[in-house]
Amino acid sequence: MLPDTISARLTGLLAEVLPRPVAKSVSEKLVASGQGPHAVDLLSELAQDTRKVAAATIEILPDVLAVLPEAELITWLDLIVSLSERSGAAGLKLCQESRDLFDNMSVSARVPAMRVALELTEQDASMALEALRHAGRVVQCAGLDVLPIWAEIGADLAKSDYALGIEFFQHGPEILSVLPVSDLTAWGWLSLKLVTPNSFGKPDYIAALTYLRTSPSLLGELKTADVRRWALTVAAAFANRSPDRAIEFLGEMPGWFRRISDPEWQTRVLQCGTLLAEADADAALAYFRRAPEMFELMDAAAPSSTDRFDEWYRGGMEILAYSPEGARAYFAVETRKALDAVERAASGLSLREVSRMLKLFAEALSGRSVTIMPIDAAGHHASSRVSSDRALLFLPARIGLHPTREQNLRVYKLLTAHEAGHLQYGTYDLDLAHLQDLAVQASLRYGAPVHGELTSLEALFRLYPNPLLIRDLWMLAEDARIEASLKAEYPGLCRDMEMVIREELSARSLAHGMTARELVVELLLRLSTGEPDQVDVSSALEGVVSRAWALLQAVAQPGVTAEEVLRTVHRTYVLIEELTAPETEPSFNENGAPEPDRTENPHAGQQQGGAYQPLVNFSFRGDMDAERVHASADRSEQTSAEQPMAEGVPDGDDESAGADHHAGSRAVQHDRVPSQGSTDAGNEGRAISAAPAEAPFEGLGGTLGPGEGKAYLYDEWDAAIRDYRVDWCRVVEETAREGSEALVHDTRALYGGIVTLLRRYFEGIRPPGLRRVRRQADGEDVDLEAAIEEFVERQVSASPSEVVYIRRDRKQRDVAAAFLVDLSGSTSRQIGPDGTRIIDVQKEGVVLLCEALEAVGDHYAVYGYSGRSRRDVRFLILKDFGERYGPEVWRRLDAVRPMVQNRDGAAIRHALHKLRQTSNRVKLMVLLSDGRPLDDLYTDEYALEDTKAALREAKAEGVHVFCITVDQEAPEYLVRMYGDVSYVIIDRVETLPERLPRIYRMLTT
Repeated sequence: MLPDTISARLTGLLAEVLPRPVAKSVSEKLVASGQGPHAVDLLSELAQDTRKVAAATIEILPDVLAVLPEAELITWLDLIVSLSERSGAAGLKLCQESRDLFDNMSVSARVPAMRVALELTEQDASMALEALRHAGRVVQCAGLDVLPIWAEIGADLAKSDYALGIEFFQHGPEILSVLPVSDLTAWGWLSLKLVTPNSFGKPDYIAALTYLRTSPSLLGELKTADVRRWALTVAAAFANRSPDRAIEFLGEMPGWFRRISDPEWQTRVLQCGTLLAEADADAALAYFRRAPEMFELMDAAAPSSTDRFDEWYRGGMEILAYSPEGARAYFAVETRKALDAVERAASGLSLREVSRMLKLFAEALSGRSVTIMPIDAAGHHASSRVSSDRALLFLPARIGLHPTREQNLRVYKLLTAHEAGHLQYGTYDLDLAHLQDLAVQASLRYGAPVHGELTSLEALFRLYPNPLLIRDLWMLAEDARIEASLKAEYPGLCRDMEMVIREELSARSLAHGMTARELVVELLLRLSTGEPDQVDVSSALEGVVSRAWALLQAVAQPGVTAEEVLRTVHRTYVLIEELTAPETEPSFNENGAPEPDRTENPHAGQQQGGAYQPLVNFSFRGDMDAERVHASADRSEQTSAEQPMAEGVPDGDDESAGADHHAGSRAVQHDRVPSQGSTDAGNEGRAISAAPAEAPFEGLGGTLGPGEGKAYLYDEWDAAIRDYRVDWCRVVEETAREGSEALVHDTRALYGGIVTLLRRYFEGIRPPGLRRVRRQADGEDVDLEAAIEEFVERQVSASPSEVVYIRRDRKQRDVAAAFLVDLSGSTSRQIGPDGTRIIDVQKEGVVLLCEALEAVGDHYAVYGYSGRSRRDVRFLILKDFGERYGPEVWRRLDAVRPMVQNRDGAAIRHALHKLRQTSNRVKLMVLLSDGRPLDDLYTDEYALEDTKAALREAKAEGVHVFCITVDQEAPEYLVRMYGDVSYVIIDRVETLPERLPRIYRMLTT
């Protein structure tokens, strides 16, 4: 065909849509470039297939020709024809988007991108169009060579799942910026594993689409390609077992690896996690969540860190071999084995290892009973502190400041000595009434009004213009007094204290930009260490420092009282304020020289401390909080609200909640130990005192309100994992509600004769006042039988015995008995036509038992228990040890009602905790139950094995345990829990009241 003919024909096709001059111009360009025939053929074919797409193509053709050369334009026309054959809509979209698409695509990428799209069109038009849209970014991120590989992977993925194929093309360019092309296949095909059927049996794409859209940014946070590759491997292993866990892993992974910053360690953690994920997804997720904490605890830079990490990991894998659930609990640090493994892996010294020694050390220094408690290092910046009631001494859960155990133990001892010194030398025993004159002086001088009597030392400090400054002065002066007193009374502490002080001083510097007051306080702190000759004071501050130190030095001596320290601190504050007035106060650099252009502090009398920054104290000096110095009435109220807790677990009140009080102390650089890592040994109850300001009890229920008693944590035995779950149950101990006295009066009336007989019966087994003990070395009478034997032995030249006397000793029944009454809902079952319930019979039996025990004089307590899951096991005090059996107890017994379920193991452990507090020689625990243990997820084998373990713990401590039940099916499980002779089944429930006292006599005589 001649050029003129081609031109005329092409012009005619174009002129159907375009103005003739524009059509002729476009036609001439195409004909001149030799592309005219191709254009005529493609446009003719397009017009035959779909005139709408043809018109849209001709309309946009001049704009596209302005961007693409004539040869590339033909490729574009070919692509539109191919798309339109499969989808007219796809062809129209390409026409609409072409100008912007090619404007934003590099010249070198245009033809390869269109050729890839042409190939993909054979499979699907929409997919081809999606690939074309993102091809330019692929070339930009990874180069031309990657483009066909990327297209092939996407096409293969689309064959398996069309929706994921489209999503792959959309987000493929993003992932190529963080992954090499060799990992692209693994990334794309992982999405297919994340598609799961929904409740209707249809594919659920939420997890897969979330992964494709978010994984580029998540993986981009990882430092190296090797780490990203292993992350994909682990994610695939997760996906094989649980797509949901795979998404959780990918979402949380960047946060973990921000804490594990070393790429080599990141790779190691991922490699180990791959094996776990292939076996059990939940255990693997628990492992990854714990790994950053282990990394921090074990000091990854230490040479042995790899071995310690591997030992911890192998411990979990060994458990996984026989119990996946056990492995999950191990890596979540919910079991005793897990806690032991963490301790072995961690660097530094754990408070658990030395808490008993530090407790004795603190009690020897302070002369009072104290309980050692760990500080939760996550969010609390105190190195040590004492509770408001002076009964709890809080120390870091772990100290790793030094490479050796001895050095870290030295820090622990100094922290303990310092806090015990505050107790011994009266830091917190100030009588604020004696300081009222100081409050008046501060008010007159600075203008702040005094509202009544001082309620706390902090209230006094707030009367000063700069409360932070006077608080720091009090802190350093009081610490200096305590240290001087400790050194004078316990010279052995001097060497350790001086060694630690030297280490602390060598690490401190005079910070650049300190104000004069900040620098003065820092220098006074250094002078307070007892080595003033080594403190270099600049001439500009020599006057104020020397005069201030002369005041403070006088009270940094043994024998000085806490009140004298405060009065001296007041004078020192006034002195520093006057000598560092704002108009003459320059800033100082690290060499102590004045620094110009420093913003001035506020004038005296202003309510805020201005630019003054609190002192960073020595770490071993702990946290002194002026709020804890209360007026005497406040202190007694606080003490009654905060009962001492069993040793070993952080309390739930504001003492451990990390209240935002300034204490001016620097945090000891210790590592965080898992919260379950209590310092006690065994399964002693860990209590949380109820207080209005108590922090939430994380993981096991909520805050206890006022009047709700105390909450205790107990381990629970899980036979399936062959280990105790640590702090698994929360037992809430509370005094039972009261009803009327009718129960006791009615029971006495109903069983009048029996009550009288029981009293006489039990009075008969009360021991006499004295007992004759024969063959003693001394006594009131001669033992004739022993004396005759001694005479005979002398006659035959044998060695005679000298134990020939009779001594009269006071004889007592040294028995403590705890009665546990099952108050589960099943006790509401009726057992007679008159509507009598099991609970009614139990209550009558307990009343008769109490009447009998009052006659014999034994030490006893009665408790009720019921459960509402492991988070809320209720332990009701009906009568406690040492409590009088009288109207108050009668009313509690009357008010007892059936409750919910029964978690026997937790109740037994808490009853054992109560028995531990008694000093009797014989200890007995009796359970009154109407059936097997049953609670939320506490059934069958699990419940029986845990109850058996609790009983084993009681027996190991010498407590005799006995069960009285009315369950006729009890033998099948009681034999396993109690043994062949440690239980009795009451075949007729109504006989329980009469039989209960007799059973008790049998057990105790």
